Amino acid sequence: MSRKTVLPDVREVAEGAQQVLKGIEADGEYERLRVAALASTEVSFAGFPLISRWDAARDCGPLFTEALRAVALRASVLVLTIDDEASHLAVPAPVDAMVHVVLAQGALVWRLAESNLLSLVHRSNRENHAYRTGCCTHACYREAWGDPPARYWLDQQEADRRLADMNERYESIGLRPGGRGHSFDFPLTVGGTR
Repeated sequence: MSRKTVLPDVREVAEGAQQVLKGIEADGEYERLRVAALASTEVSFAGFPLISRWDAARDCGPLFTEALRAVALRASVLVLTIDDEASHLAVPAPVDAMVHVVLAQGALVWRLAESNLLSLVHRSNRENHAYRTGCCTHACYREAWGDPPARYWLDQQEADRRLADMNERYESIGLRPGGRGHSFDFPLTVGGTR
């Protein structure tokens, strides 16, 4: 039987998240983290492509900001509840894809977290993409920073619709759903392998 933690007041979460984000942005490692994350070549078949007319050059900068805000909200809930499960707030797939890119900058992230006394929360086996307008995450975000950009903060129903559309398109060119495999056969080259 799992316990259910009552989430703290939206205003408390928002204020905590604002402080977390201010600390991250003021940290000497922030710019290195931003540059490293934006230079990442990590590919997401089920996150970034859900953004209409996705363009890494245009979208990665704003998504970096959104990922840090999501991380700040989760860190704030963790501090207020001391509950890892409760802190896994719903985040839409495009924002979560950038959270993965940011957290992949391991050494930078951990130095930044340590110097700001933060506990960063993210476990891939607990991903929660059930974000929707009006949910707890949305309310906390609005309290902290105003309305989230709809381009990136997709309601789960819309994200699911777009993912189904993308999977049909992937299949038409030989990719399996989510890019988890393909039917391409590459001929051997001299000394090469398949």
